[in-house]
Amino acid sequence: MSSDQDLLLGDMFGTPEMQRLWTEEATLGRWMEVERALVEVQAEMGMIPREAAQRIIASLHPDQQFIGRMRFHVQQSGHLMVAFLRAFRDTCGAAAEHFHVGPTTQDIMDTGLVLQMREAARIIRRQTTELQELLCVRALAEKATLMMGRTHEQHALPTTFGFVLASWAAEIHDHLDRMSQAEPRWQLGSVAGGVGCQNAFVELLGVSGARALEQRVCEKLQLGRPTICIHGRIDRLAEPVMVLASLCATLGRIGLQLRTMERPEVSEVESVYGEQACSSSTMPNKRNPEPMEVVEGLAKLVKSHASTMLEIRMADHRDSTRTPVLFAAIPGSYLMTARALQAVHAHLSSLTVRRDIMRANVDHPRVLGQAAAERLMIALYRKTGQRHWAHTRLSECARVSRESGRHLREVVLNEQDLALHFTVEELDELFDLSTYTGTAMDQIEVTVRQIRIGSGEHNEEGP
Repeated sequence: MSSDQDLLLGDMFGTPEMQRLWTEEATLGRWMEVERALVEVQAEMGMIPREAAQRIIASLHPDQQFIGRMRFHVQQSGHLMVAFLRAFRDTCGAAAEHFHVGPTTQDIMDTGLVLQMREAARIIRRQTTELQELLCVRALAEKATLMMGRTHEQHALPTTFGFVLASWAAEIHDHLDRMSQAEPRWQLGSVAGGVGCQNAFVELLGVSGARALEQRVCEKLQLGRPTICIHGRIDRLAEPVMVLASLCATLGRIGLQLRTMERPEVSEVESVYGEQACSSSTMPNKRNPEPMEVVEGLAKLVKSHASTMLEIRMADHRDSTRTPVLFAAIPGSYLMTARALQAVHAHLSSLTVRRDIMRANVDHPRVLGQAAAERLMIALYRKTGQRHWAHTRLSECARVSRESGRHLREVVLNEQDLALHFTVEELDELFDLSTYTGTAMDQIEVTVRQIRIGSGEHNEEGP
Protein backbone atom coordinates (compact mmCIF):
# COMPACT_ATOMS: atom_id res chain seq x y z
CA MET A 1 0.00 0.00 0.00
CA SER A 2 1.41 3.37 -0.96
CA SER A 3 2.07 6.23 1.41
CA ASP A 4 -0.81 8.21 -0.12
CA GLN A 5 -3.21 5.36 0.66
CA ASP A 6 -1.79 5.13 4.19
CA LEU A 7 -2.49 8.85 4.65
CA LEU A 8 -6.08 8.62 3.41
CA LEU A 9 -7.21 5.28 4.83
CA GLY A 10 -4.65 4.39 7.49
CA ASP A 11 -5.43 0.97 8.93
CA MET A 12 -9.13 0.99 8.04
CA PHE A 13 -8.87 -2.38 6.29
CA GLY A 14 -6.54 -4.19 8.69
CA THR A 15 -4.18 -3.96 11.62
CA PRO A 16 -0.41 -3.62 11.13
CA GLU A 17 0.09 -7.03 12.76
CA MET A 18 -2.28 -8.72 10.31
CA GLN A 19 -1.04 -6.73 7.31
CA ARG A 20 2.47 -8.14 7.79
CA LEU A 21 1.14 -11.65 7.21
CA TRP A 22 -0.25 -10.86 3.76
CA THR A 23 2.58 -9.05 1.99
CA GLU A 24 4.10 -10.49 -1.19
CA GLU A 25 7.23 -11.30 0.77
CA ALA A 26 5.20 -13.18 3.41
CA THR A 27 3.33 -15.13 0.74
CA LEU A 28 6.53 -16.18 -1.02
CA GLY A 29 8.05 -17.04 2.34
CA ARG A 30 5.25 -19.54 3.02
CA TRP A 31 5.65 -21.09 -0.44
CA MET A 32 9.35 -21.50 0.36
CA GLU A 33 8.49 -23.02 3.73
CA VAL A 34 6.45 -25.71 1.95
CA GLU A 35 9.18 -26.30 -0.63
CA ARG A 36 11.78 -26.48 2.16
CA ALA A 37 9.84 -29.19 4.00
CA LEU A 38 9.43 -31.11 0.76
CA VAL A 39 13.14 -30.89 -0.12
CA GLU A 40 14.17 -31.97 3.38
CA VAL A 41 11.95 -35.05 3.29
CA GLN A 42 12.95 -35.92 -0.28
CA ALA A 43 16.62 -35.79 0.73
CA GLU A 44 15.96 -37.88 3.85
CA MET A 45 14.22 -40.50 1.70
CA GLY A 46 17.00 -40.52 -0.89
CA MET A 47 14.84 -39.08 -3.63
CA ILE A 48 17.19 -36.14 -4.33
CA PRO A 49 20.93 -35.65 -3.56
CA ARG A 50 21.66 -34.30 -0.07
CA GLU A 51 24.21 -31.82 -1.39
CA ALA A 52 21.65 -30.33 -3.77
CA ALA A 53 19.09 -30.21 -0.96
CA GLN A 54 21.50 -28.25 1.24
CA ARG A 55 22.12 -25.74 -1.53
CA ILE A 56 18.40 -25.41 -2.23
CA ILE A 57 17.56 -24.84 1.44
CA ALA A 58 20.30 -22.23 1.75
CA SER A 59 18.83 -20.36 -1.25
CA LEU A 60 15.23 -20.26 -0.04
CA HIS A 61 14.92 -16.63 1.04
CA PRO A 62 12.18 -14.24 -0.23
CA ASP A 63 14.44 -11.17 -0.31
CA GLN A 64 13.88 -8.16 -2.54
CA GLN A 65 16.23 -9.48 -5.19
CA PHE A 66 14.20 -12.67 -5.47
CA ILE A 67 10.93 -10.74 -5.58
CA GLY A 68 12.32 -8.56 -8.36
CA ARG A 69 13.37 -11.62 -10.37
CA MET A 70 9.96 -13.19 -9.86
CA ARG A 71 8.11 -10.11 -11.06
CA PHE A 72 10.20 -10.20 -14.22
CA HIS A 73 9.39 -13.87 -14.82
CA VAL A 74 5.67 -13.35 -14.09
CA GLN A 75 5.59 -10.91 -16.99
CA GLN A 76 7.43 -13.40 -19.19
CA SER A 77 5.58 -16.60 -18.28
CA GLY A 78 2.15 -15.40 -17.13
CA HIS A 79 2.16 -18.12 -14.45
CA LEU A 80 2.96 -17.49 -10.78
CA MET A 81 4.52 -20.85 -9.93
CA VAL A 82 6.52 -21.05 -13.15
CA ALA A 83 7.84 -17.55 -12.40
CA PHE A 84 8.64 -18.68 -8.85
CA LEU A 85 10.63 -21.66 -10.11
CA ARG A 86 12.49 -19.63 -12.74
CA ALA A 87 13.39 -16.94 -10.20
CA PHE A 88 14.64 -19.61 -7.83
CA ARG A 89 16.74 -21.20 -10.57
CA ASP A 90 18.32 -17.79 -11.19
CA THR A 91 19.41 -17.52 -7.56
CA CYS A 92 20.15 -21.17 -6.73
CA GLY A 93 22.00 -22.39 -9.81
CA ALA A 94 22.50 -26.03 -10.83
CA ALA A 95 21.03 -27.48 -7.62
CA ALA A 96 17.65 -26.15 -8.72
CA GLU A 97 17.40 -29.16 -11.08
CA HIS A 98 16.39 -31.08 -7.94
CA PHE A 99 13.90 -28.47 -6.79
CA HIS A 100 10.09 -28.88 -7.05
CA VAL A 101 10.35 -32.52 -8.16
CA GLY A 102 6.82 -33.97 -8.20
CA PRO A 103 4.49 -31.40 -6.65
CA THR A 104 2.13 -29.21 -8.63
CA THR A 105 1.28 -25.53 -8.32
CA GLN A 106 -1.69 -26.08 -5.99
CA ASP A 107 0.40 -28.18 -3.59
CA ILE A 108 2.70 -25.24 -2.93
CA MET A 109 0.28 -22.33 -3.21
CA ASP A 110 -2.58 -23.93 -1.28
CA THR A 111 -0.38 -25.28 1.49
CA GLY A 112 1.44 -21.96 1.73
CA LEU A 113 -1.93 -20.22 1.93
CA VAL A 114 -2.98 -22.52 4.76
CA LEU A 115 0.20 -21.64 6.64
CA GLN A 116 -0.64 -17.95 6.30
CA MET A 117 -4.23 -18.60 7.34
CA ARG A 118 -3.04 -20.51 10.40
CA GLU A 119 -0.96 -17.54 11.55
CA ALA A 120 -3.83 -15.16 10.80
CA ALA A 121 -6.28 -17.41 12.64
CA ARG A 122 -4.08 -17.31 15.74
CA ILE A 123 -4.24 -13.52 15.72
CA ILE A 124 -8.02 -13.57 15.27
CA ARG A 125 -8.39 -16.15 18.04
CA ARG A 126 -6.31 -14.03 20.42
CA GLN A 127 -8.25 -10.87 19.60
CA THR A 128 -11.59 -12.65 19.90
CA THR A 129 -10.62 -14.19 23.24
CA GLU A 130 -9.54 -10.77 24.52
CA LEU A 131 -12.86 -9.26 23.45
CA GLN A 132 -14.73 -12.13 25.10
CA GLU A 133 -12.92 -11.55 28.41
CA LEU A 134 -13.49 -7.80 28.23
CA LEU A 135 -17.21 -8.42 27.78
CA CYS A 136 -17.19 -10.82 30.74
CA VAL A 137 -15.42 -8.29 32.97
CA ARG A 138 -17.78 -5.49 32.03
CA ALA A 139 -20.83 -7.75 32.27
CA LEU A 140 -20.01 -8.54 35.90
CA ALA A 141 -19.30 -4.88 36.62
CA GLU A 142 -22.69 -3.88 35.17
CA LYS A 143 -24.53 -6.93 36.47
CA ALA A 144 -27.07 -4.90 38.43
CA THR A 145 -27.13 -1.79 36.21
CA LEU A 146 -30.84 -1.39 35.50
CA MET A 147 -31.85 -0.42 31.97
CA MET A 148 -34.87 -0.75 29.77
CA GLY A 149 -34.88 -3.79 27.54
CA ARG A 150 -36.11 -2.97 24.07
CA THR A 151 -37.62 -4.95 21.23
CA HIS A 152 -38.38 -3.37 17.86
CA GLU A 153 -36.53 -0.32 19.31
CA GLN A 154 -39.45 0.17 21.74
CA HIS A 155 -39.55 -0.13 25.52
CA ALA A 156 -40.34 -3.71 26.50
CA LEU A 157 -39.27 -4.92 29.98
CA PRO A 158 -36.46 -4.04 32.39
CA THR A 159 -33.13 -5.82 32.11
CA THR A 160 -29.58 -4.94 33.10
CA PHE A 161 -26.72 -3.67 30.97
CA GLY A 162 -24.63 -6.56 32.28
CA PHE A 163 -27.17 -8.95 30.75
CA VAL A 164 -26.69 -7.31 27.35
CA LEU A 165 -22.89 -7.54 27.64
CA ALA A 166 -23.00 -11.17 28.79
CA SER A 167 -25.22 -12.11 25.85
CA TRP A 168 -22.61 -10.61 23.52
CA ALA A 169 -19.87 -12.55 25.34
CA ALA A 170 -21.79 -15.80 24.86
CA GLU A 171 -22.17 -15.07 21.15
CA ILE A 172 -18.45 -14.36 20.81
CA HIS A 173 -17.74 -17.60 22.68
CA ASP A 174 -19.76 -19.53 20.09
CA HIS A 175 -17.66 -18.02 17.31
CA LEU A 176 -14.53 -19.31 19.06
CA ASP A 177 -16.16 -22.75 19.12
CA ARG A 178 -16.81 -22.54 15.39
CA MET A 179 -13.18 -21.61 14.76
CA SER A 180 -12.01 -24.67 16.71
CA GLN A 181 -14.44 -27.00 14.98
CA ALA A 182 -13.43 -25.82 11.50
CA GLU A 183 -9.66 -25.99 11.94
CA PRO A 184 -9.18 -29.74 11.33
CA ARG A 185 -11.01 -29.40 8.02
CA TRP A 186 -8.84 -26.63 6.58
CA GLN A 187 -5.48 -26.96 8.32
CA LEU A 188 -4.31 -29.60 5.86
CA GLY A 189 -1.21 -29.91 3.71
CA SER A 190 -1.11 -31.09 0.11
CA VAL A 191 1.60 -33.11 -1.67
CA ALA A 192 -0.58 -34.63 -4.36
CA GLY A 193 0.93 -33.77 -7.76
CA GLY A 194 -0.76 -32.96 -11.07
CA VAL A 195 -4.24 -34.44 -10.73
CA GLY A 196 -3.90 -35.48 -7.13
CA CYS A 197 -2.78 -39.09 -7.61
CA GLN A 198 0.91 -38.53 -6.71
CA ASN A 199 1.94 -40.09 -10.03
CA ALA A 200 5.49 -38.70 -10.12
CA PHE A 201 6.14 -39.59 -6.50
CA VAL A 202 5.02 -43.18 -7.10
CA GLU A 203 7.46 -43.41 -10.04
CA LEU A 204 10.31 -42.33 -7.77
CA LEU A 205 9.31 -43.87 -4.42
CA GLY A 206 6.53 -46.39 -4.97
CA VAL A 207 3.03 -46.19 -3.52
CA SER A 208 3.99 -46.53 0.14
CA GLY A 209 6.89 -44.12 -0.33
CA ALA A 210 4.65 -41.51 -1.94
CA ARG A 211 2.20 -41.71 0.94
CA ALA A 212 5.01 -41.60 3.49
CA LEU A 213 6.48 -38.52 1.77
CA GLU A 214 3.19 -36.68 2.07
CA GLN A 215 2.81 -37.69 5.71
CA ARG A 216 6.29 -36.54 6.66
CA VAL A 217 6.00 -33.22 4.83
CA CYS A 218 2.70 -32.48 6.58
CA GLU A 219 4.24 -33.39 9.93
CA LYS A 220 7.13 -30.99 9.35
CA LEU A 221 4.62 -28.24 8.62
CA GLN A 222 2.45 -29.27 11.58
CA LEU A 223 -0.55 -29.73 9.31
CA GLY A 224 -2.99 -32.56 8.96
CA ARG A 225 -2.67 -34.97 6.01
CA PRO A 226 -5.75 -35.46 3.85
CA THR A 227 -6.89 -38.99 3.00
CA ILE A 228 -7.51 -37.97 -0.62
CA CYS A 229 -6.48 -35.03 -2.81
CA ILE A 230 -8.04 -31.71 -1.78
CA HIS A 231 -7.10 -29.55 -4.78
CA GLY A 232 -10.73 -29.02 -5.78
CA ARG A 233 -12.08 -28.62 -2.26
CA ILE A 234 -13.06 -24.96 -2.12
CA ASP A 235 -15.44 -25.72 0.74
CA ARG A 236 -12.58 -26.28 3.16
CA LEU A 237 -11.20 -22.79 2.45
CA ALA A 238 -14.65 -21.20 2.35
CA GLU A 239 -15.57 -22.45 5.83
CA PRO A 240 -13.11 -20.31 7.83
CA VAL A 241 -14.14 -17.28 5.77
CA MET A 242 -17.78 -17.98 6.61
CA VAL A 243 -16.84 -18.19 10.29
CA LEU A 244 -15.14 -14.79 10.00
CA ALA A 245 -18.22 -13.37 8.26
CA SER A 246 -20.43 -14.65 11.07
CA LEU A 247 -18.11 -13.16 13.69
CA CYS A 248 -18.10 -9.81 11.87
CA ALA A 249 -21.90 -9.88 11.69
CA THR A 250 -21.92 -10.08 15.49
CA LEU A 251 -19.42 -7.23 15.76
CA GLY A 252 -21.57 -5.14 13.42
CA ARG A 253 -24.65 -5.87 15.53
CA ILE A 254 -22.82 -4.87 18.72
CA GLY A 255 -21.71 -1.67 17.04
CA LEU A 256 -25.22 -0.87 15.87
CA GLN A 257 -26.69 -1.30 19.35
CA LEU A 258 -23.97 0.86 20.90
CA ARG A 259 -24.63 3.54 18.29
CA THR A 260 -28.34 3.44 19.14
CA MET A 261 -27.62 3.74 22.86
CA GLU A 262 -25.34 6.72 22.19
CA ARG A 263 -27.98 8.79 20.43
CA PRO A 264 -28.50 12.09 22.35
CA GLU A 265 -32.16 11.30 23.03
CA VAL A 266 -31.08 7.98 24.60
CA SER A 267 -27.60 8.87 25.97
CA GLU A 268 -27.12 5.63 27.89
CA VAL A 269 -23.48 5.23 26.86
CA GLU A 270 -20.78 7.62 25.69
CA SER A 271 -17.68 7.18 23.55
CA VAL A 272 -14.39 8.84 24.33
CA TYR A 273 -13.57 11.77 22.05
CA GLY A 274 -10.18 13.44 22.09
CA GLU A 275 -9.92 17.16 22.67
CA GLN A 276 -8.97 17.71 19.04
CA ALA A 277 -11.48 15.20 17.64
CA CYS A 278 -13.99 16.53 15.15
CA SER A 279 -16.74 14.61 13.39
CA SER A 280 -17.88 17.09 10.77
CA SER A 281 -16.26 19.58 8.45
CA THR A 282 -19.22 21.95 8.81
CA MET A 283 -21.05 21.14 12.09
CA PRO A 284 -18.80 21.88 15.08
CA ASN A 285 -21.15 20.11 17.50
CA LYS A 286 -20.98 16.67 15.87
CA ARG A 287 -19.71 13.62 17.79
CA ASN A 288 -20.19 10.70 15.44
CA PRO A 289 -19.70 7.04 16.48
CA GLU A 290 -17.72 6.45 13.30
CA PRO A 291 -15.57 3.51 14.50
CA MET A 292 -18.72 1.43 15.05
CA GLU A 293 -20.11 2.52 11.71
CA VAL A 294 -16.90 1.38 10.04
CA VAL A 295 -17.26 -2.01 11.75
CA GLU A 296 -20.66 -2.52 10.15
CA GLY A 297 -19.19 -1.63 6.76
CA LEU A 298 -16.34 -4.09 7.26
CA ALA A 299 -18.82 -6.78 8.28
CA LYS A 300 -20.67 -6.34 4.99
CA LEU A 301 -17.42 -6.62 3.03
CA VAL A 302 -16.42 -9.84 4.80
CA LYS A 303 -19.90 -11.21 4.15
CA SER A 304 -19.39 -10.48 0.45
CA HIS A 305 -16.07 -12.33 0.54
CA ALA A 306 -17.78 -15.37 2.09
CA SER A 307 -20.48 -15.22 -0.57
CA THR A 308 -17.85 -15.04 -3.33
CA MET A 309 -16.04 -18.07 -1.91
CA LEU A 310 -19.28 -20.01 -2.13
CA GLU A 311 -19.81 -18.87 -5.71
CA ILE A 312 -16.59 -20.40 -7.06
CA ARG A 313 -17.46 -22.95 -9.72
CA MET A 314 -14.54 -24.69 -11.40
CA ALA A 315 -14.99 -26.28 -14.82
CA ASP A 316 -12.36 -28.98 -14.22
CA HIS A 317 -10.87 -30.64 -11.17
CA ARG A 318 -9.27 -27.25 -10.68
CA ASP A 319 -8.71 -24.12 -12.75
CA SER A 320 -7.84 -20.46 -12.28
CA THR A 321 -11.41 -19.39 -11.54
CA ARG A 322 -10.49 -19.49 -7.90
CA THR A 323 -7.13 -17.71 -8.08
CA PRO A 324 -8.28 -14.06 -7.87
CA VAL A 325 -10.91 -15.00 -5.32
CA LEU A 326 -8.48 -16.75 -2.98
CA PHE A 327 -5.93 -13.94 -3.22
CA ALA A 328 -8.60 -11.32 -2.41
CA ALA A 329 -11.25 -12.98 -0.24
CA ILE A 330 -9.09 -14.84 2.24
CA PRO A 331 -6.53 -12.12 3.07
CA GLY A 332 -9.25 -9.48 2.94
CA SER A 333 -11.45 -11.37 5.38
CA TYR A 334 -8.68 -11.83 7.93
CA LEU A 335 -7.51 -8.24 7.57
CA MET A 336 -10.94 -6.70 7.98
CA THR A 337 -11.95 -9.02 10.82
CA ALA A 338 -8.79 -8.07 12.72
CA ARG A 339 -9.60 -4.39 12.24
CA ALA A 340 -13.23 -4.85 13.32
CA LEU A 341 -12.18 -6.75 16.46
CA GLN A 342 -9.66 -4.06 17.31
CA ALA A 343 -12.25 -1.31 16.90
CA VAL A 344 -14.93 -3.00 19.01
CA HIS A 345 -12.44 -3.88 21.76
CA ALA A 346 -11.15 -0.30 21.91
CA HIS A 347 -14.67 1.09 21.94
CA LEU A 348 -15.88 -1.16 24.76
CA SER A 349 -12.69 -0.63 26.76
CA SER A 350 -13.24 3.12 26.96
CA LEU A 351 -17.05 3.17 26.93
CA THR A 352 -18.68 5.33 29.62
CA VAL A 353 -21.90 3.84 31.00
CA ARG A 354 -24.47 6.46 32.03
CA ARG A 355 -26.17 4.45 34.78
CA ASP A 356 -28.22 7.43 35.91
CA ILE A 357 -29.70 7.92 32.46
CA MET A 358 -30.29 4.19 32.02
CA ARG A 359 -32.27 4.22 35.26
CA ALA A 360 -34.15 7.35 34.29
CA ASN A 361 -35.08 5.91 30.90
CA VAL A 362 -36.80 2.97 32.62
CA ASP A 363 -39.33 5.50 33.94
CA HIS A 364 -39.16 7.82 30.96
CA PRO A 365 -41.93 10.44 31.22
CA ARG A 366 -43.19 9.68 27.72
CA VAL A 367 -43.54 5.97 28.50
CA LEU A 368 -45.74 6.67 31.53
CA GLY A 369 -45.00 3.48 33.44
CA GLN A 370 -46.36 1.26 30.68
CA ALA A 371 -43.40 -1.13 30.94
CA ALA A 372 -44.99 -2.39 34.20
CA ALA A 373 -47.99 -3.78 32.27
CA GLU A 374 -46.67 -7.37 32.13
CA ARG A 375 -45.92 -7.33 35.86
CA LEU A 376 -49.45 -6.12 36.59
CA MET A 377 -50.85 -8.80 34.28
CA ILE A 378 -48.99 -11.54 36.17
CA ALA A 379 -50.18 -10.13 39.49
CA LEU A 380 -53.78 -10.16 38.27
CA TYR A 381 -53.37 -13.70 36.95
CA ARG A 382 -52.10 -14.85 40.33
CA LYS A 383 -55.13 -13.27 42.00
CA THR A 384 -57.83 -14.30 39.46
CA GLY A 385 -56.42 -17.14 37.33
CA GLN A 386 -57.51 -15.18 34.23
CA ARG A 387 -54.45 -14.38 32.11
CA HIS A 388 -56.32 -13.55 28.90
CA TRP A 389 -58.68 -11.15 30.68
CA ALA A 390 -55.77 -9.49 32.46
CA HIS A 391 -53.82 -9.11 29.21
CA THR A 392 -56.81 -7.61 27.41
CA ARG A 393 -57.64 -5.12 30.16
CA LEU A 394 -54.07 -3.92 30.60
CA SER A 395 -53.67 -3.53 26.84
CA GLU A 396 -56.73 -1.25 26.94
CA CYS A 397 -55.26 0.66 29.89
CA ALA A 398 -51.94 1.14 28.07
CA ARG A 399 -53.82 2.59 25.10
CA VAL A 400 -55.71 4.99 27.35
CA SER A 401 -52.42 5.96 29.02
CA ARG A 402 -50.83 6.78 25.66
CA GLU A 403 -53.80 8.70 24.33
CA SER A 404 -54.49 10.68 27.49
CA GLY A 405 -50.92 11.25 28.60
CA ARG A 406 -51.72 9.83 32.04
CA HIS A 407 -49.47 7.44 33.96
CA LEU A 408 -50.53 3.79 33.72
CA ARG A 409 -50.78 3.59 37.50
CA GLU A 410 -53.41 6.35 37.50
CA VAL A 411 -55.37 4.70 34.71
CA VAL A 412 -55.42 1.34 36.53
CA LEU A 413 -56.60 2.98 39.77
CA ASN A 414 -59.48 4.56 37.84
CA GLU A 415 -60.63 1.19 36.46
CA GLN A 416 -62.82 -0.30 39.19
CA ASP A 417 -62.52 -3.94 38.06
CA LEU A 418 -58.72 -3.65 38.26
CA ALA A 419 -58.31 -1.36 41.25
CA LEU A 420 -60.27 -3.65 43.55
CA HIS A 421 -57.46 -6.24 43.25
CA PHE A 422 -54.66 -3.94 44.45
CA THR A 423 -53.78 -1.87 47.45
CA VAL A 424 -51.83 1.34 46.94
CA GLU A 425 -48.78 -0.31 48.50
CA GLU A 426 -49.03 -3.25 46.12
CA LEU A 427 -49.13 -0.94 43.12
CA ASP A 428 -46.12 0.97 44.43
CA GLU A 429 -44.16 -2.30 44.55
CA LEU A 430 -45.37 -3.45 41.13
CA PHE A 431 -44.37 -0.17 39.49
CA ASP A 432 -40.89 -0.30 41.04
CA LEU A 433 -39.26 -1.88 38.01
CA SER A 434 -35.83 -2.05 39.65
CA THR A 435 -37.04 -5.30 41.22
CA TYR A 436 -38.35 -6.74 37.96
CA THR A 437 -35.27 -8.08 36.17
CA GLY A 438 -36.05 -11.77 36.48
CA THR A 439 -33.03 -14.08 36.30
CA ALA A 440 -30.82 -11.54 34.53
CA MET A 441 -28.11 -11.49 37.20
CA ASP A 442 -28.12 -15.27 37.61
CA GLN A 443 -27.80 -15.75 33.84
CA ILE A 444 -24.88 -13.33 33.75
CA GLU A 445 -22.98 -15.19 36.47
CA VAL A 446 -23.61 -18.63 34.94
CA THR A 447 -22.67 -17.44 31.45
CA VAL A 448 -19.42 -15.80 32.50
CA ARG A 449 -18.47 -18.81 34.61
CA GLN A 450 -19.06 -21.24 31.75
CA ILE A 451 -17.22 -19.03 29.26
CA ARG A 452 -14.19 -18.84 31.51
CA ILE A 453 -14.19 -22.58 32.08
CA GLY A 454 -14.28 -23.14 28.32
CA SER A 455 -11.80 -20.42 27.41
CA GLY A 456 -8.83 -22.70 28.11
CA GLU A 457 -9.92 -24.95 25.26
CA HIS A 458 -9.84 -22.04 22.82
CA ASN A 459 -6.35 -21.00 23.89
CA GLU A 460 -4.81 -24.34 22.97
CA GLU A 461 -2.63 -24.33 19.86
CA GLY A 462 -3.90 -26.15 16.81
CA PRO A 463 -1.97 -28.83 14.88
